[in-house]
Order: sequence, then C-alpha cells, then structure tokens
Amino acid sequence: MGVRYLGKGNTVQTIGNGHLVDIKQDCISHKINQNNKEIVYVSQDNYYVADLSLGKDIVYYCDSATSCIIIITVGYSEYCQKDVALISHLSRPGRFDDYFSKVNILFNKDVDIYASGANPPYPYLRKDGTYDYTALRNAEQTVKWISSGRVQVRQVSLKFGQGDPSIYTNNLDCYSITCDKKSNIMVNNNRIYLTNEQRDPTKGVQTLFCMYGNPMAIRLQTEEFSDEEIAALVQQAHDNNFEGAADMSDEEILATYSSTPEYEVPWFCDSIRQAGLFVKSYIG
Repeated sequence: MGVRYLGKGNTVQTIGNGHLVDIKQDCISHKINQNNKEIVYVSQDNYYVADLSLGKDIVYYCDSATSCIIIITVGYSEYCQKDVALISHLSRPGRFDDYFSKVNILFNKDVDIYASGANPPYPYLRKDGTYDYTALRNAEQTVKWISSGRVQVRQVSLKFGQGDPSIYTNNLDCYSITCDKKSNIMVNNNRIYLTNEQRDPTKGVQTLFCMYGNPMAIRLQTEEFSDEEIAALVQQAHDNNFEGAADMSDEEILATYSSTPEYEVPWFCDSIRQAGLFVKSYIG
C-alpha cells in the first residue's frame, strides 16, 4: 500500500531488529489453504525465508503494493544449507536497506532477483500541486543495490512502473513465488483472492506497524507482536489521533493516509479503518 509513515520520535523497536531470527522456522500462523493450494502470505514490511526443498506445492504471496516493491531473492544459502527464497514487500528506504542486509547474510553465491511494483510510473501529482516521488525512489534504490556488486547476480527480472495498480485486473500490486514438489520455482503476478482477515489476522496491528513501527526494520512474518509492542504502536497512533480513522469515509482516509490516493488497492480504506478501530477499542 502507499501508506504514509507517520511515526514520530522514538519508533517502536521489534524483536530481532537487523537479525534473521528463527530463519529456519516454518510459517504456521500465516498459512492459508485455498483451492487445494498451500499459501504463505507475507505482509507489507515483513519478510519470510521460504524453504525451496520441502517437496510440496507452496505459494509464497504478497499483494497491496502500489509505490512499494515486492522483492524475491533466490539462491543457495550456506546459512540455511539449502536453496531458499527471501521474500519481502518493502515500503521505505530503511526497510529496503534491512532487506538488503539480510540478503548479504543469507546468500554468498549467485542469486536470482525478482522484483515488482513502484507504481504509478511517473511522479504522483498531489492536490496541493507538489509531487510524490516514492515509487521512483523505491525503484532507484533497488536498481542501485542490484548494480552495486554487493550481491552476485545470476539473473534479474524487474517489473517497475507498469501502470495503475488500483485496476484490479492489472495484477500490478501482487507477486509470488511457487515451489512445486520437484522444487521447481515459478514467479508471477497471478492474483490470489484473500479476505482482510487472511491478510491481517492481527485485526489492524500489522497496519499500525507499517505506519508507526521502526522505519529501519522489517519484521519476521512468523513473529507475533508482543503486548509491549502493541501498546507502543497504539500509543504512537493515539498520539496522532489515528483512532479517528475508524469513522472516516473512504475519501477522507485516502486523502489523509495514502501517498498515492488515486492508485490504492480496493481494500486500502478497510485496512486503515480496521486499524483505527483497533486503536479506538484498545484505548477504550
């Protein structure tokens, strides 16, 4: 999503910041079974390390990317002693840097890099006459990292600035990697239809993390939010009167919380409203 970062002052620190915590842990809490497919959903500003040698059909899937970029790095990892994929949906510079640092820890041989997003394909003209360059900034940061020589790239596929991600049938907000029983992989933009609850079983805490969490860190997808983290995120949201989003119209939410309001995915407003309701209920 093109959600604005609204954190101020001391941002919420998360467990394992900058480290690959429980990297070999299987993802349980975010597994979805749909049409005889096993799906692991990776939320915005989270990461997941997919074991590509499990010998069964699994789809590792991200969606909701507008100006964000979904990145999948694939290769043999001596750290894990197997072929893996590092998947993330990245929104802001510090979180891109954290992903890149994890790539350096995981992979020390040639890798394949797949990335999609960074829309719209031009600077976004705001209503106040200024321009938002988030999509272009994200694309530039990714390209600079790939060409920097910090990683040994075997092949790369970049799908940036291809159009309007708010048009559902464009499938520009989604990206996934599928590994079959023979460990063959396929990367594509095929959409998987999910409910809001499947995207965010935390009922809004994940959205609060995107907006108020540490902008320099991405979270391990399997990691639960602690009571302390939730309290800190809610406090920052409350300090910004975010609970008001619970009662806003779609138009108000887009104008207030989106960096690209005309290009958001259809469920953007529901996600923000749900997070606002969580804060409102939490503070009583």
